[in-house]
Amino acid sequence: MYFRVSLIMAVLTFFSCNNNSERTEDESIIYVQLDDSDLFDTEKFEILAFVPLEMNQYNLMGLDIRVRQSNNGIYMMDIGMRDAIQQFSLDGNYVGAAASVGEGPNQLLGLQDFQLDAQGDLLVLSSLGDQSKILKIDASGQLSEVFTTEYLAGSFSLPSSGGFLLAGGYNLPIVTNRVVLTDASGRIQSAFLPNDYENEMLPMGERNFYESGDNLLYTEIFNNRIYAYTAEGLNPVVEIDMGKYSLPDDFWKVDLMQGFSQLQEQGFATFKAVFEDDSHYLVNIHIQGNDGSIKKILLINKKTGDSLYWDGSSAEEELYSDPISMKNGEIVFLTYHSVLQDKLANKLPSNLTEQQFDYPVLITAKVSY
Repeated sequence: MYFRVSLIMAVLTFFSCNNNSERTEDESIIYVQLDDSDLFDTEKFEILAFVPLEMNQYNLMGLDIRVRQSNNGIYMMDIGMRDAIQQFSLDGNYVGAAASVGEGPNQLLGLQDFQLDAQGDLLVLSSLGDQSKILKIDASGQLSEVFTTEYLAGSFSLPSSGGFLLAGGYNLPIVTNRVVLTDASGRIQSAFLPNDYENEMLPMGERNFYESGDNLLYTEIFNNRIYAYTAEGLNPVVEIDMGKYSLPDDFWKVDLMQGFSQLQEQGFATFKAVFEDDSHYLVNIHIQGNDGSIKKILLINKKTGDSLYWDGSSAEEELYSDPISMKNGEIVFLTYHSVLQDKLANKLPSNLTEQQFDYPVLITAKVSY
């Protein structure tokens, strides 16, 4: 019997896309019509290698997992629980909990997000009340405070230019700017995207920042634009027309509960993840409709603006439904060993045996167009 707890990473290399989007007067932004993207055949993926990740009763997680990787290993956080950050070696062996929530020594009082700095130390965001703390956990497990700020953040990132980017979303009246840049001690240096939403908004607890090497993208719920953070600031680079799943025209004028009721009635689309390399953007779009939830994953050519898509199940039952990173032409996906058994059958290597728990697997794949 399986318990659902897993991860899989798939790596792909790609080269070109077909024509189905447009550019307008603003040449700095790629405009994409979701309904006009061309279907990509996922049978073209060629899987090259498998690396299983160890799973046991101490690191069980749900379906929504945040994953980051450094030279020190692979780190995973269950978004539903937010009770620990689990660490694996690069070859998949379970190391232990790198951080945990609790009231004991070297434990966190809360956990919203985490990052890995250039030295491989673990940095975590802990927001409680009307304050946020950035804390560091070194290789020995010692916890120390980096800074405390009165900006209430739900996610953060480490731009290559230095400092910290914090995202607070539309959480009025606490947050007046949806993104701020601080220095290393937490002093705000710049503010971006004024929060002009006039009604009360609950904190969303979403992931906002997506790193691909030194490149850094930003998204937020209820916004169909993807932003890039550079020396020039935070500016839009992609805008996607979600078609019938776009926000209602009066969404920002009604109160929170009425707005959510409208979304549930007509369906809506949000960004699940966005990544990039030198030639493409990779966009995972989560669509909630009357018939349930699905995902559409887009590959957008930066040079031409053309896009391809494939469908993915929101229940993580597909091999390629949940990309978690992109680097140097390689894409990493999240899925499950049981899915591999179902989709690939006799093509699985002998080391991917059935275990008590449905365990994570890293797979490397290549695709050509």
